[in-house]
Amino acid sequence: MYDLWVNYPAVPAQQAAVAEALRGLAADPEALPAGFGPPPGDPRSRAALAPLLGMAPGQDLALTCGGQSALSVALLAALGATSPARRRVAVEAYTFPMARNFFRMEGIPTLGLPVDAEGLQTDALERALASADPPGVLYLMPVLHNPLGLTYSAARLQRIAAIARCHGLWVVEDEAYAFLAAPEQRPPTLASLIPERTLVMWSLSKILSLSLRLGALSHPPALADAVAEQVRIRGLTANPVVAAAAAAMATDGCAARIVAEKRAEGERRRAMARDILGTRRFAADPGASWHIWMRRPEGETEADFLARARAAGVSIAPAKHFHHLDREAPLFRLSLGGEADPARLEAGLRILAEVLGE
Repeated sequence: MYDLWVNYPAVPAQQAAVAEALRGLAADPEALPAGFGPPPGDPRSRAALAPLLGMAPGQDLALTCGGQSALSVALLAALGATSPARRRVAVEAYTFPMARNFFRMEGIPTLGLPVDAEGLQTDALERALASADPPGVLYLMPVLHNPLGLTYSAARLQRIAAIARCHGLWVVEDEAYAFLAAPEQRPPTLASLIPERTLVMWSLSKILSLSLRLGALSHPPALADAVAEQVRIRGLTANPVVAAAAAAMATDGCAARIVAEKRAEGERRRAMARDILGTRRFAADPGASWHIWMRRPEGETEADFLARARAAGVSIAPAKHFHHLDREAPLFRLSLGGEADPARLEAGLRILAEVLGE
């Protein structure tokens, strides 16, 4: 089976870099953390990682044991800061599946809002905020959205920031894939526009390596106690050795080199997909992402299409997996990171082309 479902950007150099960072810690007892440290993580590791993440001024940083953990803490801290009457989260109509699962497990109601080529539609957000049941938190992924691949326009983000400030809306900004976009390709973060109302999450596992199970979130200083308590009570503190290894990679420039390699490899993989599949079925421009939102053939159910793809030997992620209400659509996400070997990726894409009738 060719894996066109998993969406992890990996390059060969990352594992050797992790091994080197861990060897450096093991060889220097002074650099090896001797204890857990505070719940948000060792201050030295946080200080070293903040520039790599592009953290907005005026915010604090906390480290967690993974990107999903960072997202959970950010959402819970934001919900805790809003009034009980507004314990509802507005999300993009297509959103991160693990976030959907989190809301369901925690019993948190959500409201799906439409998205266009520039991002979340602000008229829909304003209508929701003017309703009898307004959300208190907005969760969104403005850069290299998963699964759509789009990046919000700067004007749209500025409008969202103004609406959030006017209505007292807390924002959780998901930057899981944003590192793949070069700085000149991306708009300003919401955290830079409204740092007092925004929490941001990152997955350092995606940026560096899955071997380093590490996440991060930035937040307004006013929420420092709430964030620390969520990390502590839920047992989500980052492993101090893992955090120190990631910090070492950030300090010596290794992390920046890995990010550059992932951007270049993503460009090669997108070019391969275009060559084999064409662009006729692209539902959106993937930008710098390692995934492509695509149209499937019409005239068959989603289940039948997925079964036909699996019978041919490829696994892909259906639209229903991402829709906030589990609705089917003639769309799917093609991921270019499930196969580490480019030759296997090429073979899987050629099978997919046959399935799609290309």
